[in-house]
Amino acid sequence: MTKCYLCPRLCGADREAGEYGFCGQGAQMRVARADLHMFEEPPISATRGSGTVFFSGCSLRCVFCQNRAISRAKEKDIGREVSVDELCDIFFSLKERGAHNINLVTPTHFADKIAEALLRVRAELSIPVVYNSSGYESVETLKMLRGLVDIYMPDFKYGSSECASLYSSAPDYVEVAVDAISEMLRQTGEPKFDSDGLLLRGTLVRHLVLPSHRKDSMLALDKLAKAVPPDKILLSVMSQYTPEFALDCPYKNLHRRVTSFEYNSVVEYASRLGFSGFTQSRDSASSVYTPDF
Repeated sequence: MTKCYLCPRLCGADREAGEYGFCGQGAQMRVARADLHMFEEPPISATRGSGTVFFSGCSLRCVFCQNRAISRAKEKDIGREVSVDELCDIFFSLKERGAHNINLVTPTHFADKIAEALLRVRAELSIPVVYNSSGYESVETLKMLRGLVDIYMPDFKYGSSECASLYSSAPDYVEVAVDAISEMLRQTGEPKFDSDGLLLRGTLVRHLVLPSHRKDSMLALDKLAKAVPPDKILLSVMSQYTPEFALDCPYKNLHRRVTSFEYNSVVEYASRLGFSGFTQSRDSASSVYTPDF
């Protein structure tokens, strides 16, 4: 491609000609970390870990991002440049180390090259591929991945454009993510597990509860429930918001952890809407669980 329209920003950067996209990345894929990861949801990490591949850059600008060391990186700043062939080698190396799956983290802005790699390895890989993203996805880009991704694991961050604009510079986030998750479910169908409880296929939506925003969380769950049948997806309601990553932002409400009342009321609301899936203990709100990039 000449100009980049992979993500909903549609910034049109000519990355092949040396321009950077809104994501902060140029033409070449950059991988910040590839390793086994034990801190995903139980049917993803299971006993041996998820084979996570963290890509540099991101198409959002979340003020509380726990991966900001790599998500805000310009091409030269962090990670190593990898070709399509090298990405295939990374996949097989993780599989040989016992990974239950290949977990592509923040992959959107390299989706075309990732699709090329997956096309090459699908016949031999024989473990599920997880597309782990912000939820801010173009339906056209997701269609490029049809038949190549087994599990979609998107965030659904907000219920209102106001929050999305303030915290992620993406006022259209809600509408975009609703359409994207609907497409993800069309591709995967409802969750399927193996005999050991490992997720083989399906869509697992994550929602991080933010401090002072339990009502926005409930609005988000309302919109998600209207977009997709709650019994056809898995929902992970997360309490791991970690204020250390937002202390330099001007929004003082983000400078504290989520309270038990805030988190539990969102979990109870999700249950009333018919969602099932996963919750977190309060001690998950720690930078200890963020990989060292």
